[in-house]
Amino acid sequence: MLTLGEALAAERARRNEEVRRVERAVLQALAQRLDAEPLPGWDFTSGHNEIRLIRATNDDRQHVSSWTMDQAMRLALGQETTEWITPESLARAMYQAVTITAKFIVDVETKEGAEEQTSSVSAGRELEWVPRRS
Repeated sequence: MLTLGEALAAERARRNEEVRRVERAVLQALAQRLDAEPLPGWDFTSGHNEIRLIRATNDDRQHVSSWTMDQAMRLALGQETTEWITPESLARAMYQAVTITAKFIVDVETKEGAEEQTSSVSAGRELEWVPRRS
C-alpha cells in the first residue's frame, strides 16, 4: 500500500524533473537565440543550468555573467529578470532576455571604455604635474 509520504516524495521528484526539463529547454532556446549571429568579442557558452557570457579581448577570455533560471521560473542575468515563463509568455521572455543581454553588453563595453579613458587621462596628469629640475 502506498503511503502519503511515498506519494509526496514521488510527486516532488516528478515535478523537480519537470522543472529541470523546462529549465534546460528554455536555456537552450535562449542560447540558440544569442548564438544566432556572431558578436565580435563575445561568446555564449551553455552549461547544464546556465549560459555563460564570455568577454574575449586580446587573447583573454573572461566570464562576465550568466543567465540562469530562478526559483520563480524567470530567466535571470544578475539582478535583471524576465517575466515568469509559461508556454504563453516564452516568446516575450526570450525577447526580454535578448534585450537585457544587449543592454548588459553595452554597459560592460561602456564601463571598459570609460576605465581606459580614465587611466590614460590619469597617466597624462601624473606626467603633467611632475616638477621640472632646474
